[in-house]
Amino acid sequence: MKQLSRRILDQILALNSEGIVVADAADPEYPIVYVNPAYEHLSGYSAEEVLGSGWRLLKEEGHDPALLREIKAAMGKSESCEVTLPDIHKDGTSWISRVRVHPLYNTRGDLEYYLCIQSPAPQQSTSGSGLEVGLLQRELRRARQQIASMDRVEPATGVFRYEYFLELARRDFRMARRDKRTVSIMVLQVNDLEIYRQTFGAKAADSCLRMVAAQVTGALRRSGDLCGRLSEGTLVALVHGQDTDETRELGARIAENVRGLGLHNPRAQTDRYVTIGVGIAGGSVVEEEPEVLIGSAEDDLRGSSEAEEESATA
Repeated sequence: MKQLSRRILDQILALNSEGIVVADAADPEYPIVYVNPAYEHLSGYSAEEVLGSGWRLLKEEGHDPALLREIKAAMGKSESCEVTLPDIHKDGTSWISRVRVHPLYNTRGDLEYYLCIQSPAPQQSTSGSGLEVGLLQRELRRARQQIASMDRVEPATGVFRYEYFLELARRDFRMARRDKRTVSIMVLQVNDLEIYRQTFGAKAADSCLRMVAAQVTGALRRSGDLCGRLSEGTLVALVHGQDTDETRELGARIAENVRGLGLHNPRAQTDRYVTIGVGIAGGSVVEEEPEVLIGSAEDDLRGSSEAEEESATA
């Protein structure tokens, strides 16, 4: 009997009109290892945004707990299940999704992956049902979560608060170690910010820091890169997929862009314009926790600052 080649199977998956997700069953986070184009279209999330991240279906944010329990109970028994539940597209629009989850086994008979097939539920099966109420409840929960998430962002800078940055960074470090991906940390300190504050006032200093933060976040290209506020005048960024030299080049470009803003700081000790210092650590598959790497980047920043001071006085 003729067997289908991998290329043919790939085309079948790509042409399927139903969304297909494959998640790693061996990891308790169930990271996604494959999605087809139909899933990207249905959810609004690109493959780049979801690959390697935890399975969104099983996260409790905004989902009906009873339906989640039904799915998890079936998975706990390595059984298939089918549910219909409210879902939210990336752009915020709502839809009702039919979800089928199946265990996948390797040649030894061991559970290796979970297959999820997702498609819009037929309208006649949901009209006038409790699912419409469920959809409204889902949207209400999502709205509440959005309000709660506002506490995760620094109002003065528009970047993450340090505690939330650390929470995300710890998650990303775990996934990077598992996938053997490179991670770097940048610590970026605004030089003489207190002098700027004394000269122009607190509002002007906050505005200055916000503009610096915008230069940092604008330079971070990958969707998984993060930026948070480490302390009063210091930001911290997590960068995926770059070694130390590449991250140092990125930091140098950000520093150049910040000085290019032309924010006058006439009483500053280092420059007559607002500048930043940058410290780098990582650039490899790291075994440490983010706090350790942040400390190393701060040491690198201090070392660079001392070297510049020695050069200026020589």
